[in-house]
Amino acid sequence: MRLLVVLFALLPALAAAQYKWVDGAGRVHYGDHPPRDARNIEPVRRAGGETTDPLATLPLLVRRAATAFPLTLYTAPDCPACGAARELLRARGAPFAEVTVGTAQDIEAFKKLDLGDKVPVLRVGRQAVTEFVPDDWHRALDAAGYPRAANLPATWRNPPPRPLVAPAAAAPAPPAAAAPAR
Repeated sequence: MRLLVVLFALLPALAAAQYKWVDGAGRVHYGDHPPRDARNIEPVRRAGGETTDPLATLPLLVRRAATAFPLTLYTAPDCPACGAARELLRARGAPFAEVTVGTAQDIEAFKKLDLGDKVPVLRVGRQAVTEFVPDDWHRALDAAGYPRAANLPATWRNPPPRPLVAPAAAAPAPPAAAAPAR
C-alpha cells in the first residue's frame, strides 16, 4: 500500500519532467532543468513517442542556444564560401535555417535587411556576422552558447533552403470561353 502512495506522489513530478539525465554517480534523474554537469540528457517523450517541438530531440545545450539564438544562413547559388559556411555549421552540429538569395526580388529584399551586399551571412539571433571568416563565426556561435561539437540525433535534418522572397502564386488562368451552343 505504501508503494502505491509513493508512486502516486511521484506521478505529477514525472508528468512534468521534460528531460532524463545521468548524474556523475550514474543515477538517472528526471526534471525540467538538468544541471550543467549532467550526462546523457534526453528529452522525455509524450505518449505515442511524439513531440510538438522539433528542437526537443536536440541535446540540451544545443536546444537552449537554438531557442535563444536561432541561426539563419543567407546563401546564394554557386557560392563556394556559402558551401564552406554551411559545412562549418554542420560540422559544429548547429541547427540552422537556410535562406537563398537568388532572384532579383531576393536581392532587393536582402538589401533592405541591411546585412551588407555579400553572402554568406550568418544571423545569430539578432546579431549578423556579415563575412565568412571561420574564427568570427565560431566566436559568434560560442557567445550564443552553441557547443563546439554537438552530437545531433541521427534523425535530425535542417529544414530545406527557402528563398528570401516567397515565389508569387501563379495567377489562375482565365476561364475558357464557353463554346456557343448549336
